[in-house]
Amino acid sequence: MSEPRVSVVIPAYRCAAIIGTAINSILAQTRVPDEIIVVDDGSPDDIAAALAPFGGRVRLLRKSNGGASSARNMGIDACSGNLVALLDSDDVWHPGKLASQLAVFQKHPEVGLVASRYLILSPDGSEEVYPGLRQAAWDTVLRPAGPAIFDTVVLIWTSSTIIRREVLGHHRFDEHLRIAEDRDMWVRLVSETPIYLQSEITATLVEMKGSLSRSDVDLDCRSMLQMIRRYHHMLGTAGVRRWEAYVHRRWAAEYLGVGQSRKAIGPALRRLRVQPLSPEGWWVLGKSMALSVAPWLRADMAGVEGATM
Repeated sequence: MSEPRVSVVIPAYRCAAIIGTAINSILAQTRVPDEIIVVDDGSPDDIAAALAPFGGRVRLLRKSNGGASSARNMGIDACSGNLVALLDSDDVWHPGKLASQLAVFQKHPEVGLVASRYLILSPDGSEEVYPGLRQAAWDTVLRPAGPAIFDTVVLIWTSSTIIRREVLGHHRFDEHLRIAEDRDMWVRLVSETPIYLQSEITATLVEMKGSLSRSDVDLDCRSMLQMIRRYHHMLGTAGVRRWEAYVHRRWAAEYLGVGQSRKAIGPALRRLRVQPLSPEGWWVLGKSMALSVAPWLRADMAGVEGATM
């Protein structure tokens, strides 16, 4: 078997100040890739200047703004490797990432996609390992089918993936999905090829203030619901309801987590329409409503106390 050729594809938008860190993490690999392609997705900042220090080690493509999906698709179409690794501009790889994943492909030639566990670095500097080890899906070849595909897909993170080009084939990221386009892609690929999930932590997801999923939770959750309904035939009615409940639960939790309890009421109610007997669902709705009313109660009580003094 000939030595594989590895291409890395990075979509770039408003990342001139940070993309150098991602590139350096690629060049620090114990097995350096053969090709690095950055796709400038009509970014208003100077991506070319940020990449200038790397010279010919990075190939820059440019296009009008169309979102991360269209940028990744352009990079995939342009790359020459028979293995395609994906990295977002604000994330970083750990030094042994590529070497360990190439070893998986060599040991398991039937595998079409490899992904791994990873660190999440929060804006406050705290770190969390995700996903945990409670799942029994690690370090083995997986061939999920039916609803189990979705349970597997949620463990896959884009910047930890590397994919055989032949498996990608005609598959590309859906450019109509601004968020959840990656999970949509993994559903399609996992439906067609065995995959391998490493328990090894190979990369770090760097959460940035103002990223799309953090700044627009409504768009994030609506996109996920759109994807769930798209695969009704795979999930079945019960599976769709389970995943819709999960999204509404997360939606409410996101708003509660940032102190916007009034906005949490809507998704909490929608969750109960799907799971009317869920004790947790009723508790979340009650909490959302109580926290929404509490400031008004405090204000009314303050008014009453002032009037009686």
